[in-house]
Amino acid sequence: MSIGSVEIGRVQHTSMSDQVAAMLRRMVLSRQLEPGERIRQAALAEQLGVSTMPVREALLRLVSEGMVIADVNRSFKVANTTEEGIRDIYWAHSIIAGELTARAVDKQGETLLGVLRASNADYRRAQKVNDKDGVFQANWRFHTAINRTADSASLVNVLRNTIRFLPDFAFEVKGWSELAGRWQTGLIKEFAAGDREAAREVVHVSLRKAADLFVQAFWSADNS
Repeated sequence: MSIGSVEIGRVQHTSMSDQVAAMLRRMVLSRQLEPGERIRQAALAEQLGVSTMPVREALLRLVSEGMVIADVNRSFKVANTTEEGIRDIYWAHSIIAGELTARAVDKQGETLLGVLRASNADYRRAQKVNDKDGVFQANWRFHTAINRTADSASLVNVLRNTIRFLPDFAFEVKGWSELAGRWQTGLIKEFAAGDREAAREVVHVSLRKAADLFVQAFWSADNS
């Protein structure tokens, strides 16, 4: 998941094709599978230690998401994603996440700020001991609380569709963990002040910086 998170239900038991699809997304986003590269299903299945069936199911899912292209001969290749395309996804995500955040400021009750502060404290503790799962869980709770308060199922659904194109904390991107902590701190300040537009701007600025860090790590000209 990206630095910002959406409420997605956190299914505990996923199918093999779900797991393979998640691995393939990471491979595409980290350029282990390069833009335009032909995907050999048998070789990929062997690499991942699974049969070809979940690989094909996962590839068809990524076709529907726009990450992979299906050719007429039933073969697949990676879509020609570019640095500009990556930044466009971050931009779209920031617009939707910013609106959800602004609405949450307007609708917040007495308990939200306490939830955000507690989640941020959990995040800081997990970050200090390099507990990646704890970092992810605390960040997820923080942003889920905001999106629940915003109370817009349609916007959250659109946000969920963009988040598949954004990497999660499993990616080793220098500066991400620190950025996420500053993002949370900035939002806590603006929620306490009740400033919806300043909170929206925290989201926009944070996601622009997240895009810069991710592009620098995987998608800049130097990584080609």
